[in-house]
Amino acid sequence: MQATVSDTGTLRKQLTVTFTQAELDSRRETVLKKLSGQVKMDGFRPGKSGKAVLEKRFGGAANQQAREELADEGFKQALEQHKLRPVGPLASEPVKPEEGLKLIVSFDIKPTVTIPDLKGLGITDTKVEIADKDLDEALASLCRRAGTLGELAAGETLVEDDSITLSGTVTVAGAEVRKIHDFHHLVGGYPLFGKPAPEVITAFAGKKVGDQVRFTSTLPASFTPADAAGKEAEVAMTVQGAQRQRPAVADDALAQRLGVESADALKAKLKEQLTQSKEMEIHQKQITDLADALLAKVSVEIPPKLLEASLAQNLAARTQQAEAEGKKPEELAKINDDVKGTVEKGLKRFLMLDAAAEQFQVQVTRE
Repeated sequence: MQATVSDTGTLRKQLTVTFTQAELDSRRETVLKKLSGQVKMDGFRPGKSGKAVLEKRFGGAANQQAREELADEGFKQALEQHKLRPVGPLASEPVKPEEGLKLIVSFDIKPTVTIPDLKGLGITDTKVEIADKDLDEALASLCRRAGTLGELAAGETLVEDDSITLSGTVTVAGAEVRKIHDFHHLVGGYPLFGKPAPEVITAFAGKKVGDQVRFTSTLPASFTPADAAGKEAEVAMTVQGAQRQRPAVADDALAQRLGVESADALKAKLKEQLTQSKEMEIHQKQITDLADALLAKVSVEIPPKLLEASLAQNLAARTQQAEAEGKKPEELAKINDDVKGTVEKGLKRFLMLDAAAEQFQVQVTRE
């Protein structure tokens, strides 16, 4: 095998790998032997098929597989031999059929990036402290989630998040279009017959089981029957029943229900979880601050073809969406500028962090 490298532009190389006909024939023989051992043919024991029979049945496949294997191995060996670090799409050049095998591939290479002393970038560490107020809020939230759903007591009025059952009618222009019975709704959880959730909360505030609620609204597009959808309607409903999620008490019984021995242990576990969450939040901010500081300080040359391919990929999707939304030409031009800035920053960040990983010997697993 022979491999030669030539410059074809800024941070762009052309690699030519050639194999002699003898090397190609040798690999083809190896491939045929593998095939003869893997395939059982009528009248022959595995691995004992006649060469003429093998040639007739597998000759074409052996040619293709031998070329693919040599091309793949030759490309990898040439990269290692010439210490090349490709990045972005590969472009294979067409070659005329000839003796042996010839492979011509063009690609961008990663630029040389120098990472400065990280201690001078001003990234600070922060000691995490959980305030009593934050712990109390987390415990109250846990108690709400661990609570039980129960009927409202006599005299209790409706509030947000109560689960109610309604009966009544929906009328449009004086004609009843729908009768409501055993209709379930979560107060403030979502709109009610087109009335926004905040207004629903106001409408039911102070009401009790047995009370009536009336309001007007524009019926949603999903309303049935469909011929009433989108029309102004009068909604009259009676509260048939109501239930409320009542928080659990933060005691030893709740702790044991959640797999912890006591209320104090439950608080300690909650505090530990809050601490870990806060530490992760700080860590993520440090990562962002570090990348931003490096981007401002480190010079990164972006391979032109890599930038061109990335811009084309990102612009196509954004432009198609903008055109579908009927954006004006000046808005499309701004989108192009925004995409270019975002893509350039993303590529610089990738190349910079890739160089940092190599310099500091960081091993990254799929997980």
